[in-house]
Amino acid sequence: MRGTNSENIVSKINSSVFFKEFTFSKNDFKELDTNQQLEFADNVVWLDDLFFIFQIKERENGASSDEKWFDSKIKNKAVKQIKSTLKYISKYPEIFIENVKGHKLDITKAKANTNVKKIIIYSTNEDFPEELRNQKFYESKDVSLIHLFHSEDYYWICKYLITPTEINEYLNFRENLFRFDKLSSSVLPEQYFLAHFLETPEADHFDARYIDNLKNNDIKIQEFNISDLIENFNKNIKLINHQTEYYPIIQEIAKLNRSELIEFKKRLSLSIEKSESEELITPYRIYLPRTDCGFVFIPLHSSRSVHWQNALSNYTMAHKYDAKAKKCIGLVIFRDEKQLDYFELFWQYIEDDWQFDAEIEKLLKENFPFRVVKTKMVNNRYKM
Repeated sequence: MRGTNSENIVSKINSSVFFKEFTFSKNDFKELDTNQQLEFADNVVWLDDLFFIFQIKERENGASSDEKWFDSKIKNKAVKQIKSTLKYISKYPEIFIENVKGHKLDITKAKANTNVKKIIIYSTNEDFPEELRNQKFYESKDVSLIHLFHSEDYYWICKYLITPTEINEYLNFRENLFRFDKLSSSVLPEQYFLAHFLETPEADHFDARYIDNLKNNDIKIQEFNISDLIENFNKNIKLINHQTEYYPIIQEIAKLNRSELIEFKKRLSLSIEKSESEELITPYRIYLPRTDCGFVFIPLHSSRSVHWQNALSNYTMAHKYDAKAKKCIGLVIFRDEKQLDYFELFWQYIEDDWQFDAEIEKLLKENFPFRVVKTKMVNNRYKM
């Protein structure tokens, strides 16, 4: 079934920000007992502990007033559809829906997430009343707060915030500021909320001066843009068992905020550059306590490329152990000897609880293979 223009636009935005692997827009499914076709949410984003459910509405020309349309299509129909989706997830043992990559996953596994974001996005005519557009939430007794966004406002939020983690943080902030003062929140435009968030996540006050953040905000996207890497990710990893095997790796990358992505990209670029050196280069690494995940980047000259598997396995395990991390991702990079314009990138993902290991302790003490990790404090990543 082809979606409306608004549904297609939101799907395009979501697959760009949240990545195609975690965006689902072909969401109808069949009830197991009756074989009846059931309508799931218009769009779903599921990224580990991030779970967003979207209903999308488009204002069509008609006799009804904007107020009646808003009450009927947004506060009534869209809200009921979100409730139905949550009911389906709770009721059925499995529901397979297809992501933008064409892979089918069981969305009921997302039911473990306790902080589901319910979102209604709508498109309207240009003269849509501001008092309606400024209504930021529908308060439901059954499913708590449901976010309401005009499609233009949602577009600009995604344009400024860029990453799934930052958008999730903004939605949390938006709920907190609304609860702090519901009356004021319902008369302020979305631009104020975004400008406030760019200044501070503290949701216990209002300050008109914050609106200048939207005028002065210079988004240096290239510093943390890794869209080309993500778009071609499945071409740069050797799949062993199934087509979604690389998802845990891309999932950890997708969780990064912009300051973390800047550090990720710096090390990736350095590794590509240093792989030209015939000297043995000490790997670059980072560890993120927020996600309990380490990354290690291993530049390798093509003359040593036959040893890439040992290098990747040993360095990834060593960094995981040294950082006492639950998860670690390793990346080894070297130039393709047959196609000199290309680099080979091989990845490894390890996840298990950290345990003391006397042998690894001894090896790291005798021959520590890394640079010292430095802690970098960022007061406000939106004003770097």
